[in-house]
Amino acid sequence: MNILVTGGTGYIGEHFIPQLLECGHKIRLLVRNIDKAKTIFGENCEYWIGDVTIPDSIKGCCEGIDIVYHMVAKVGNQLPSSENFKIFRDINVEGTKNIIAECKEIKKFIFVSSIAAMGIVKENPINEKSKCSPYLPYQVTKYEAEQYILEKIETGFPAIIIRPTKVYGAGEHEYSYLTFAKLCKKGIFLKVGNGHNYTSNIYITDFVQALVKLVDKGVIGETYIVSSNEAIDFIEIGKVIANILGKKIRIIRVPSRLMIIAATIEEKMFIAINKKPIVTKRNIEATIVDRVYDINKAKNELGYTPLITMKDGIRQTVNWYINSGLL
Repeated sequence: MNILVTGGTGYIGEHFIPQLLECGHKIRLLVRNIDKAKTIFGENCEYWIGDVTIPDSIKGCCEGIDIVYHMVAKVGNQLPSSENFKIFRDINVEGTKNIIAECKEIKKFIFVSSIAAMGIVKENPINEKSKCSPYLPYQVTKYEAEQYILEKIETGFPAIIIRPTKVYGAGEHEYSYLTFAKLCKKGIFLKVGNGHNYTSNIYITDFVQALVKLVDKGVIGETYIVSSNEAIDFIEIGKVIANILGKKIRIIRVPSRLMIIAATIEEKMFIAINKKPIVTKRNIEATIVDRVYDINKAKNELGYTPLITMKDGIRQTVNWYINSGLL
């Protein structure tokens, strides 16, 4: 297959593109910085220099292409404001519209969304039909892009939406568990609220597996949630990390109401001085909600089989922090 990938020079692309190449596909990458791209992939890919927010720069980028993976996104936890919504919409919504406008003869368009598009969902397990309640600009604009794609599907556009939970693993750029690991190294682990705070993320190799399967599988018009097989209790995360570090940890429980009040005050203070809050009320609300996902649809229709458990994934990631000198 001739495949175009946008946003392929990030953490996911670093693992995903080599797998596509290994399968024998010809890859064209839409990039803004060709030097960065060539540093990662060398001459193994064809490169198209362009920006999804500049329509003229991407004209013709999909010619001769069978499948498009659209992974470009503006990510972040910025709070709602007219300025922030514009910044996120320009890339996540308008950029998506611009690339779709170039997809005139493709066989399949795969939109790499995020579970973030659903916002905070209080029902469990969460599935593709659960009600979405996005709030932050990133969440809202990913959801708006999904809605635009669903509208295009109604007119015959061959699209599929995939929603991964948080993608993590060795070599990651966001250091998903580094803060927790640093606390554990000091013998401390904070637990907000009295619930289990179940969490389910997806290890990078499992997400790449799901993406590659979409070349041949998946039903046009459908949305798929992908995650690990099981959710893990928040305190168990601390115990797994502490065991790796050879530490005993003291679990410090903080009442959720107290944390929400403190976060609300801190949020308002930082906004008043025009700075990004360290933690927000929404962060705390998201933390205390169980996040358990039903991935049976992806298993049944894609043949998706997650291989890395949460415990094993955390172990591999924390060991990478140690070997990289981050801990």
